[in-house]
Amino acid sequence: MKVGILTFPNSVSYGACLQMIALQNAVRRLGHEVEIINYHNSYMKAEKHTDKGRNPLKRSLQRRVRLLLHRRLYRNFRRFEQQHVVYYPTRAFTETKRLSEIGQRYDAVICGSDQVWSPYITNSDISYFLDFCGATTKRVAYAPSFGVVKFPEGFEERIAPELQKFYALSARELPGKELVEKVTGRETAIVSDPTWLVDAADWAAMERPHPAATGDYVLYFVVNRSSELLARCKAFAKQHGLKVVMVGGNPITAAKNKDPMLSYALDVGPEQWLYLVHHAQYVFTNSFHGTAFSVLFERNLYVQVPSHNGSRLRQVLENFGLEDREVREGEEVTEAAVDYERVRDVFAQLKAQSLTYLKNALT
Repeated sequence: MKVGILTFPNSVSYGACLQMIALQNAVRRLGHEVEIINYHNSYMKAEKHTDKGRNPLKRSLQRRVRLLLHRRLYRNFRRFEQQHVVYYPTRAFTETKRLSEIGQRYDAVICGSDQVWSPYITNSDISYFLDFCGATTKRVAYAPSFGVVKFPEGFEERIAPELQKFYALSARELPGKELVEKVTGRETAIVSDPTWLVDAADWAAMERPHPAATGDYVLYFVVNRSSELLARCKAFAKQHGLKVVMVGGNPITAAKNKDPMLSYALDVGPEQWLYLVHHAQYVFTNSFHGTAFSVLFERNLYVQVPSHNGSRLRQVLENFGLEDREVREGEEVTEAAVDYERVRDVFAQLKAQSLTYLKNALT
């Protein structure tokens, strides 16, 4: 079977990049020919989903500054995706009308994972509900996320007829499952994030060492800035005589850093990010994929759950019995190492169920 995957390519995001590669590889291992549809949502390309409410001129200027300061980061992501992703077409496009032609190319199209069904990230782009697929093309959802618990006005009415045309429906989190079932009246599976369909050894084979990963260290990786979590991380590292390696920042903040126990890992490509997570003694994060790979590599992790949109992180902690790894304001973190014996059993079961769903959906 020839399979296309519609997700978020060309995104400078570790989670978006790695889940895309994982789903591609999982489908290929099931014996199918697979390609990533190289569609780039124009709203996301302009980064309007990250800068809502800002003056357009200011937003454009800030984007140009980011591109200049982090041009090495963009190159690292492009190089990594070129090595591991099969794109069609090779050149990214933003015109939705081209999707109808491309949709005829496949026996099945999968949408997912990540927040491909978020109306606020894609500006309610119905393409991610595979409206461009013909009647003979099988539509499959693998672990998409809405990222919301309530839709904007009119959104449900637009997606309902498209969801009904799916051969197989799944979601990554319980709220997403409930939303799909409410809209369609159909049973919807919960499956794992695609990154968990790939063994830790396979991810390790993609790694490349980072110069900051020398000796013992605590890795600090966040998607939402948190002065509280950073302070907790530094205090923890100091108590244990460890240095902190922070993924992110820019050359200016790194140059101003006067703390000898803090190192900035700037413009880290996905292969070096994997290495930094894999070889950390401890990980402090508020990122879903920071948590996901910490569990995959069996790291001792500490997770700050955001007050808004934290359902998927909380579900991960609950599923694996890792509630004691949550960093709560005013509470001390546990000193005990994670008991990964119990986590492995749950992990293996979830992976097996998810692969069975994917296999059946493409049969």
